[in-house]
Amino acid sequence: MTLQFTVPDMACGACASTIEQAVKAIDPGAEFEADTTRKIVKISTMTPAAQMQQAIQKAGYNPQ
Repeated sequence: MTLQFTVPDMACGACASTIEQAVKAIDPGAEFEADTTRKIVKISTMTPAAQMQQAIQKAGYNPQ
């Protein structure tokens, strides 16, 4: 399944990289795509959305 989150505090490529590392720590096989202009993160994974949100929050961001 593909999850999509808006991450208003993702400002740059370094932010996207930090979020990607958090996602990959939970699901190394996840496909990750970030659009820093639109502040959108897309994740293809079988991991539940709540777990992914929690991982992104632990990395210091606020996914919606």
